[in-house]
Amino acid sequence: MEKQYLPLERERDFSQKINDTFSFVRLNFKDLFIALLFIVGPVLLIAGIAGGFHQINVLNSTASDTAIDANAGVEEILRRFSKSGINIIGPAYFILLFATVISMVLLVVTVYSYMQCYLEDSVSRITVERVTAKVKHHFLPVFRGFFLVLLVFFGIIILASLATGALGVAMGGVAGPMIIGIFGLGIFAVMLYFMIMFLLSPAIIVFEEASPSFSLRRAKYLIEGKWWSTFGLVMIVSIIVYFIGLVFSLPAGILTVLKMLNIQSGITSDWVVVVSTAISMVGSSILSAITYIALGFQYFNLVERKDGNSLFKQINNLGNH
Repeated sequence: MEKQYLPLERERDFSQKINDTFSFVRLNFKDLFIALLFIVGPVLLIAGIAGGFHQINVLNSTASDTAIDANAGVEEILRRFSKSGINIIGPAYFILLFATVISMVLLVVTVYSYMQCYLEDSVSRITVERVTAKVKHHFLPVFRGFFLVLLVFFGIIILASLATGALGVAMGGVAGPMIIGIFGLGIFAVMLYFMIMFLLSPAIIVFEEASPSFSLRRAKYLIEGKWWSTFGLVMIVSIIVYFIGLVFSLPAGILTVLKMLNIQSGITSDWVVVVSTAISMVGSSILSAITYIALGFQYFNLVERKDGNSLFKQINNLGNH
């Protein structure tokens, strides 16, 4: 049976992008799932296990805390919170943090590397080896792009905090908090705008072999006039993925609640909580690949609308015959 091919490089309307995202998943489910499982799975498993132990530390720390006396002074309250924080932030927390960042970047790079393999040769089977070779090539540029985006966001937050503080002091009185609130909403809107725009950056780095800095400028160019459609696509697909992901996250959530209520049974043992948390993180994270596939389709859609790359390729191919 001939493998059904779904063209990537073409213009699509909103509904087509959503439909083709899930069609791509359906047509490539086995090979894509195996690639994600072998490339991203081990790091996700480490993050999940660390997340489970971190969850146990948080729950045990909360359960062991005694109520703070109503007459306790500020120093006593700060001491208690500081002690609680030290108990919670242990090795598991830092392993979770590190593994989560690595797995996030690996997931994005694996999805786009798979789509790049599909774009180059959709007839042959896309093996883990083919995808891994591209992941090795693209991982560091995307990783650097991730930190470049973080630096941009930290810069915005620091400048906004300084401006908000200065504005609050200058205004004073009743108007101060109101102005700060309005200013805060404005900052949130700016952050949201850049966040959606920067979501296209990894796709640009992978598909165009672009540098991280160029990918941000390119993303701005592509998304001009199409910010709302990109935002809507991310929101709709993320909501669908969230409800599908409840299959993985609900058991871990229920066990956490039972543990918080101090209901002792076999299903609330520490190891069961760790395993359920690991399954939840691995399952939910792999499902989030669907959102990046949708963004991949949006990237190709915007490139076709702005540059018409597939048309140029067809003209070149005619000239070569």
